[in-house]
Amino acid sequence: MQPMKFFIVDVFATRKYTGNQVAVIECDQPLKVELMQRIAGELSLPEVSFVQNQPNPDGSYNVRIFTPEREVSFSGHPTLGTAFIIKNFLLSEKRDNISLNLPSGQVTIEISQIEKKGNSNFISKNKLCLSSNQKNPEFGRIYEPVLLSKILGLDPQDFDKKFPIQEVTIGLPVILVPLKNLEILKQIKINLERYNWLIQRTQAKLILAFCSETKHPENDLHVRVFAEYYGIPEDAATGSSNGGLAGYLAKYKYFGQDNVDVRIEQGYEIGRPSLILAKAVIESDGVINVSIGGLVNLVVEGTIL
Repeated sequence: MQPMKFFIVDVFATRKYTGNQVAVIECDQPLKVELMQRIAGELSLPEVSFVQNQPNPDGSYNVRIFTPEREVSFSGHPTLGTAFIIKNFLLSEKRDNISLNLPSGQVTIEISQIEKKGNSNFISKNKLCLSSNQKNPEFGRIYEPVLLSKILGLDPQDFDKKFPIQEVTIGLPVILVPLKNLEILKQIKINLERYNWLIQRTQAKLILAFCSETKHPENDLHVRVFAEYYGIPEDAATGSSNGGLAGYLAKYKYFGQDNVDVRIEQGYEIGRPSLILAKAVIESDGVINVSIGGLVNLVVEGTIL
């Protein structure tokens, strides 16, 4: 194996050393799946992205994404982190978007100027925001509060019963769990035995719990995501799951309307504060268009020998 250049970036960051980490590795040629999985395990980051350093004839780039435990067909924050590296280190010309070819299909990452809102904890209003449009969410099984209460270590009365506990899919399926307030959200302690029992019977392996009470008043939602199946006990920032959440918020008019434009805070309970910008619009034909974005910061640049 030839030495490979790699980068570690923080995605959905609020400032330096926040957000969700991803390693992006440049490859001259495709690597064997076993080797990519071993590298992902060695780096032991939430996810590792392998990108071919030469574009396809249409200008797109081939990408594979691995957690410490297994490959995933799509994940939000690695796609944004990979596009950031392509833009800053692989492209010779300026572009407003970058297309990535993933096992789940092609995704296009848009590059735009971020808008500062209120007393924002963003580094600068002049930072570039990377965002991706995600496919129409698929809404699946609805769960009873008593089932999730045993997994999350909560009481069935802690759930916001105005809205369903439901499985939603954009890329990776996730179970969305509405809770009444931030104090309840902070109390979650995953019962691994019950969690493992559940995911053997469901398509979704991730659980996203959320409420409308936030740590920072300029934000709209506080979120926690649990993904032990992928080797991630709690995730700092989850693009695909929050994409599903945006579609859910629009479908059920969580904020009283079917167009959603929200700021989602995540990762505070594990010391990795993150900010995700989410939008969802229900079109006249019922299709829900979802966009997820945020800031990316370069932290490490090096070589894998």
